[in-house]
This record gives sequence, structure tokens and C-alpha cells, in this order.
Amino acid sequence: MKVKKHIFHTLFALNIMVLVLPGLVSCSKTDTATPTSSDIQLQVMNLSPDSYPLGLYQNNLRITGTNYSFGNTPSYFYLTSTAYPLQLRVQRSDTVLVFNNDSLQFKNNTRYSLFFIGLYSEKLLKPLITIDDTASLPPIGKGGKLRFVNGSPRAKGLDIWANGSRIIENTDVGKVSNYVTLPTGNYSFRVYSTGTSTNSLTNLDRVTIQDGRLYTIYTRGIIGRTAADTAAFGLVVVPNNPPKINR
Repeated sequence: MKVKKHIFHTLFALNIMVLVLPGLVSCSKTDTATPTSSDIQLQVMNLSPDSYPLGLYQNNLRITGTNYSFGNTPSYFYLTSTAYPLQLRVQRSDTVLVFNNDSLQFKNNTRYSLFFIGLYSEKLLKPLITIDDTASLPPIGKGGKLRFVNGSPRAKGLDIWANGSRIIENTDVGKVSNYVTLPTGNYSFRVYSTGTSTNSLTNLDRVTIQDGRLYTIYTRGIIGRTAADTAAFGLVVVPNNPPKINR
């Protein structure tokens, strides 16, 4: 009798292991898997000073729990799907659709930036998607690369100066310049209206350009607003390579 009970208990324990073990293995695979095999990365910048926070949607489903607000610089994250359309919606009670793209073909192992530019009150909203966040790096020892995005509403042509020299010129609102190569070192950047070199509109000091890195420098806010204004005109630098990744 004791032998039968022992056999019964042993078989029962084995059956439980057969049922539970696959589930444990499955959970382990889920926890350690990369978000996507394509490694497509995206960062979203809300440069509209009067828009509500934005939510990002893909195939009409909200992705990421982040509300993209003016003044914040979120890091890159992985797109786990390439489904279309890709949308930005103002997070109000009526959830206004402000951007829709159903044709952009994302490439594997590539980073993208989505800038949202303009004034909600003027209905002059414009998305800008950069497709060269993984541009070729300068040779080792030759410094880093920098590009400029004019993200300021109403700001026409702008020039960027670095350490007293003009490096990028006549970039209109909602446009992105080509990359320029800068030697490794510390820089003071100034923004001027195109063709002028006095009375800078804003400045950004003590920026370090490192060897073999990609950077984006962009303007945000409205020219003429005081520093105490939440919509004050300003200059921001973010690294594109390597980015800070949120998995």
C-alpha cells in the first residue's frame, strides 16, 4: 500500500512539473528577449510651446506611456512594430490628431527623430522626421558631427556660430541642416538671424564635442520671449550616437 502511494505521489509531482515547466521557460524567454530584432529606435521632441502633451500611436494603438511635453528631451526607445500609421495625438479630452504617417519605411538598425514644430493656437503644426541619426561617423581623431534643427515657431532663417565662426547658415523653421564636422573640444554656440553677427538671439556655452559622435543642436521657443517665460527662445544639444536607450 505504501509503495502504491509513493508511486502515485511521484507521478502526480511529475505531471505538475510537465505543466508548469514550459510556462516558466516561456516567461524566462520573454524577460530576456530584445524588444525587436529590427532595432529601430525613435525619439520624439515636442517643440510646440502651446500644444498639450502629445501621445504616440502606432496602428491606432498607444505606444509608450510617455506624454511628450514642450521643454522635455526624451531619450530614444525601441519600436517593437513597424505597423502603420504612425501618429501623434494631442492628449486632450477630444484627443486631436496632429500627425499621421502611413508611408515612412523604417530601416532596420536605424535611429530616427520626430520633431513636432509650430503653434497649436495658429494651427501651424509641422512634423519633421530625421532619417540620418545613424549617419556615417567622422574618422577617429577628426572630431564629431553636428546638425541643426530650427524648431522655433515664426523663426525664419537662422545661422549657427561656434566659437566665433559661422558653421551653419540660413536654416528656416521646420528645416534640418546637413551635418558639419567639428574638431573635438569645448564650444560656445550662438544663434543669429541669417546674415547678421551682432545681438545673438540666444546662446549655449560649455558644450563638449567628442570624437566620433553625432549631435543635434536645435532651437525651441519663441524669439523675443523673456527668460522667465516658459516659451522662451533657447538652444539645446542632444547626442545621437550613442544614444541613451530605453528598453
